[in-house]
Order: sequence, then C-alpha cells, then structure tokens
Amino acid sequence: MLSWVKEGLGELAAALFGILVFLWWVGGPGVTAIVWSEGERRLALQFLAAWAVVTALYFAASWLIRRARRA
Repeated sequence: MLSWVKEGLGELAAALFGILVFLWWVGGPGVTAIVWSEGERRLALQFLAAWAVVTALYFAASWLIRRARRA
C-alpha cells in the first residue's frame, strides 16, 4: 500500500513538473508578446532577456547535476 502511495505521488510530481515546464516555455514568449502589443517594447525585451537567462541557467544547472550524478 505504501509503495502505491509513493508511486502515485511520484507520478503526480512528474505531471506537475511537466505542466510547469510547459507553462514556462509558453508563458515567457507569450507574456513578451502581450507586453509588446501594449506598446512597452523596452519592457518586453527586458522580460524576454530575463526569461532567456533563467532558461539558460536552468539548462546549465541540470547539465551539471546530471554530470555530477554520473561521476
């Protein structure tokens, strides 16, 4: 019974993480487009740059973690 609960919680966590990643990928450029259409071009570019930096940092950190686990 305990293993079922652990498995269910693991699947739930994986699904929530997948939804979060999807929202991140769609949300960054989407919010940029909305802000750009409102006429705030500078703010839109700043937001897009921040989104790109956070995304790049995520990829670098995940690569380092994966590499550390293999070592």
